[in-house]
Amino acid sequence: MLRLLVTTFLVAPLTVVFCGAEDKVEVWAVPSIQKVRPEAPVEAENLVWDASAKTIQVAGARNEHVPFQLVISTAPPANRYLEPADGFWVEVTELRSSENRIPPERIDLFFEHAVLCYGKSSPVGDTGFWPDALAPLTEPFGMRSAFRKAVRNRAIWVDIHVPDGVPAGHYKGKILVSQDGRQLEELQLDLEVYDFSLPEETHMLAYIGVSGNWFSPAYSVEPGSNEARALLKKYYDFLYSHRMEPWFNRLLQPEVEVKGDEVELLFNDEVYQRYMVELKTKRVVLEAAPGELTNRQTFGELSAEAKARVRNYVKQVVAFFTQHSWAEKLVLNSPIDEPNTAEHYEETRMWADFVHDIAPDIPFLVTEAPVADRPEWGNLTGHANNFSVHGNRLNDPAVRRAIDRERGRGGEITWYISCDQVYPQPNYFIDGPAIDPVMVPWITWRHSMDGILYWAVNFWRQTPNPWEDPVTYLSGFLCSDGGILNGEGSLLYPGNHVKRYTGQQNVDGPVSSIRFELLREGIEDYEYLWLLKSLGEADLADRFVSDLVVDVSAFSRNVPVHFEVRERIARKIEELSRDKP
Repeated sequence: MLRLLVTTFLVAPLTVVFCGAEDKVEVWAVPSIQKVRPEAPVEAENLVWDASAKTIQVAGARNEHVPFQLVISTAPPANRYLEPADGFWVEVTELRSSENRIPPERIDLFFEHAVLCYGKSSPVGDTGFWPDALAPLTEPFGMRSAFRKAVRNRAIWVDIHVPDGVPAGHYKGKILVSQDGRQLEELQLDLEVYDFSLPEETHMLAYIGVSGNWFSPAYSVEPGSNEARALLKKYYDFLYSHRMEPWFNRLLQPEVEVKGDEVELLFNDEVYQRYMVELKTKRVVLEAAPGELTNRQTFGELSAEAKARVRNYVKQVVAFFTQHSWAEKLVLNSPIDEPNTAEHYEETRMWADFVHDIAPDIPFLVTEAPVADRPEWGNLTGHANNFSVHGNRLNDPAVRRAIDRERGRGGEITWYISCDQVYPQPNYFIDGPAIDPVMVPWITWRHSMDGILYWAVNFWRQTPNPWEDPVTYLSGFLCSDGGILNGEGSLLYPGNHVKRYTGQQNVDGPVSSIRFELLREGIEDYEYLWLLKSLGEADLADRFVSDLVVDVSAFSRNVPVHFEVRERIARKIEELSRDKP
């Protein structure tokens, strides 16, 4: 969370003149919820930045990530034969409040890589360069993009992870900007730590898809290989570090061996210890009927032997989870993904009834709304328990009423964004509004849902390389009515290409994006709301959300208003926490 800095005056931007050069360097800052494009004008003051005082002011709770962006600007060379400015470096000192300190190790810096978008994702999108990938800052940097074009602005993402044990107060330090070893500027950094902590547990489900089959060719690894499995673990760990977890954790899938009508399952106890005990996974989604047991036939085509295999499989899965006291975290997923015909609906109902006959206490999950698009298809209520609802369906009042009914019966409801959800609904496009990922958890709260689902963060099969071509999901052109979906299914980047495109050191695992970090910002906002509710102010939390969200198609993209609401929530939590006996 960032602090709202109110100013009523304009000042000249901070300017440093190169010694022995005619060019000048301008250093400034912007909030995390803003995308700094290469040609954006320098700002003298904004929600976090005051050039007259050379000060950046941000705020957040203990155990929260507090990001902002430092921007270095120079005039491009007079012609393409001249080299742009180079050799810049940024350091952040420790932050101190009296005798208390936040060490530099809790502050991470990232080089923002701008990718060329040659098509628009939505009416509010645009072509040209857009910042997205966040490579850890390890080397001095310059003002030339990976496309050999000189840029005016180079942004550095600064992420402060506030320690859980520090006292509340203002923690102050310095940001030092240098070029070729010569200091250019010294800025003041003021972090206010609120007098409360975000809980370790995340109270919103965040199912995120990662597939080991999609690492090739970006990593040149074979699907199913030990190398792919090791990469998958790194990507999963990255999700957990951002308050998210895998949609279908493939490392938790039991090995299935079919012997005639019998099925033998092998669970990896070491892996389960890691994800269930150490990382405290909230949900394990397993297939109700793996393809190797059914040969991917419809329910009506299944032989008695195939049904016996599925029954045997489900019983063993439930027994394993029950034995380890994890049964409340198990969810069995429908074999029919996104049913959209009368036949699909009927088959989904048959599968749900069949699985519930075997495991009546285990939720059966369908990627569909509780009520059908067409009444003649019949509904899934009374058959499935958990639903993941397409965002477009949230515009239907009947669906919203059904969500409330199903949650009242103990079902869990998540919702998902995909290629055919267009503006004014939110999405995760590179050229979309920065605030959209932040608002996804707010919309989740507004519609009284339990969480979100996103289908993929590493779908790189249809692009030469996501670092240089943002159109990662070519098929999306068909489902989006002709939209160019920059970054669809690709919220992370392969770390083995960092040096080539940014000059920073390669990363053994994923590289984050601005969109992914902003989604975590929204999840942390959700924890603010949860804290307010846990302190007895559920109605007030709802009112705060309703100030920003009407529904999935009508929500505020006004960043100053969003900042103000978040600060009001924080102050109320502090007040209630002090009054709590």
